[in-house]
Amino acid sequence: MNTVLKALKFRHACKKFDPAKKIPAEQLENIIESARLSPTSFGIEAWKFLVIESDAVKQKLRPACWNQPQITDSSHVIVILARPGLADPAGEYIKRILGRRGLPLDATRAYIEKYKKHMESEVFPRMSAYAWCSKQCYIGLANIMTAAAAEQIDSCPIEGFEKDMVEKVLEIDTEQYEVAVIVALGFRAGEQKTRYRHPIEDVVEYM
Repeated sequence: MNTVLKALKFRHACKKFDPAKKIPAEQLENIIESARLSPTSFGIEAWKFLVIESDAVKQKLRPACWNQPQITDSSHVIVILARPGLADPAGEYIKRILGRRGLPLDATRAYIEKYKKHMESEVFPRMSAYAWCSKQCYIGLANIMTAAAAEQIDSCPIEGFEKDMVEKVLEIDTEQYEVAVIVALGFRAGEQKTRYRHPIEDVVEYM
C-alpha cells in the first residue's frame, strides 16, 4: 500500500490518549518539520507553531478547550497561530518574503502587485485576513496529522475551544497572533472506533 494512504488509514481523531506514553524527541522533530515545510498561498508563512509539552500548561489550557481530556492526556499539544497582520499587501513583510525569491527587481515588484490585486479582489471581499491565514494553518495541520500517522503516532484536531480564553491562558500577543486551530498528539489508549466516510463515488467527480 502507498505509504501516505497507509498513514491516512491509521489516522483517526483520537479521543482517548495514553497519558503515560510520550512522543520521542526525534519523532516530534519530524512532525514539526513537516509542519514547517507545509505550503502556504504565495509562500507567505503567516503562522507560528506553539508546541506545548508542559503538563502544567496543558492543565491550564484544558478548561478553555471544552474540558476535553485529549488536552491533558496527550503527549504534546500544538497550537497553530495565524499571523493576519503579515498578510497586509502594503506591509514590509510582504516585500521581504516575496523578495527572497531572488528575482530581478522589476519581477519582484510585479509579483508583489499581483499579490496585492489578488488579496484586494479575491480575498478581502470574502474574508478577513485572519480567516485567510487560518486557511493556510489548516494545511500545516493536515501535514502534522499525516506525518504523525506515518510515525504511528495518534492525533486529534481540536476546534472545540474558546479562542479568547485560549489566547489569554497562553498569554498570546494578540496584536501579532491569533489561535487558528489546535491539535493533540500522542498514543491511543485501546482500539480506535469505527471511522465513517462517504463512498468515493459520492464525493469525487472526474471531468
